[in-house]
Amino acid sequence: EESVHFFHAYKQKVDYVFADHACFLERVDAKSGSKLYGPEWGKDFADNQARYAYFCKAACLAIKDLPLGGAVYGDKVMVVANDWHTALVPMFIDAERQANASEWKHTKTAFLCHNAVFQGRFVYEEGIAEVLGVPQQYVDSITFNMPLKVGKYNEKVKCFNTMAAGLRYSDRVLTVSPSYAKECTIDPEKGVELEELFALGRCTGILNGVKEGVSPSDKNFVTKTKMNCGPFTLENFATAKAQLKAIYRQESGLPETDAPMLCFIGRLDAQKGYDLLLEALVEVLEDTDIQVVIVGAGRADLVQQTKAVEAKFPSKLFYAGWMGP
Repeated sequence: EESVHFFHAYKQKVDYVFADHACFLERVDAKSGSKLYGPEWGKDFADNQARYAYFCKAACLAIKDLPLGGAVYGDKVMVVANDWHTALVPMFIDAERQANASEWKHTKTAFLCHNAVFQGRFVYEEGIAEVLGVPQQYVDSITFNMPLKVGKYNEKVKCFNTMAAGLRYSDRVLTVSPSYAKECTIDPEKGVELEELFALGRCTGILNGVKEGVSPSDKNFVTKTKMNCGPFTLENFATAKAQLKAIYRQESGLPETDAPMLCFIGRLDAQKGYDLLLEALVEVLEDTDIQVVIVGAGRADLVQQTKAVEAKFPSKLFYAGWMGP
C-alpha cells in the first residue's frame, strides 16, 4: 500500500484537489526536461500504468473521505473521468459497488474521450488484478489481443487497455462533438479498435466551443493575451493586424515584408495532418513569397524536420515550439 497526500483549494465555489506523490511532479522539473507523461514527447515513463492507477485510486479516496468545506462529498456525486489517465475510476467504483451494495450507491459516472488514439495500452501482467484490488473478471474484460502502439501493422500482444475500463464501466461515454461520437462508434479507424465499446457506452458528442468574452474587442481578453495592438473590431482590424505582424516579426527574427504570414497552431502529428503540411511547405517556400510560423510540439521526427526546414528558409519559416505552460 502507498500513502497519499492531498492539497486543496476552494475558488469560485469549486473545490480543487491535487494528489501528491513522488511519482508525479517530483520527476518533472525544468532541469530534466521531462514531461508529465514521459521523459519526452511521445514516450511513456516505464511506470505510467502504476502512476495513473494510483491517481485513480486517490481520486476515489478524495471523493469518499476528504472533508472538503467541512464535509465529504460522499456517493451523491457525478464523476466525469477524462481520457485514459482516469479511465480506471469508473471501473473501481463499479467493483466496489458490486462488492458492497452500499458503496457508491447514488453515484453516476461518465467517461470523456478527447482522442481515441491515446488509450493507455500496456503489456498484460499476471497479478495485475490483485495490484488494482479488483476481481480478475474486470481485468479480463479490458484485456485484448492488440498492438501496444496503435497501428494495424504493429505486432499484437496480450494487452491491458486502460481506456476500455472507462468505456465499459461508466454510465455514459462522452466525446468532443456529435460527429466524432458517431465516427468512434461505427468506424474502426476512428474508434481505434474500441468502436464496439464506444457503442456500448451510448457515446454522445458535446461540441467543444469558445468561451464568451474571447474576442479581440474585449479589453480584458486583449490584456490577458498580451496583444500589444489593443482592442480592435471590424472597423480597425487591418491596422491592428499590421501592428501584430510587425511586433511578431521583430520577436521571431523574421524580416520585414509585405508577404502574408501564415500560422499553424497544434500538435505536430500525422493525425493532425502536419506531415502533409510540412511536405507541402518544402515545395512552396522555395519560390513563394510567404512567411510561416509553427506553434506546437509533437513527434520528435516531425520537430526535427521542422527545424531543418527553418534552417533552410530562415526568412520564411519560424518554429516557435510550444508556447503554453
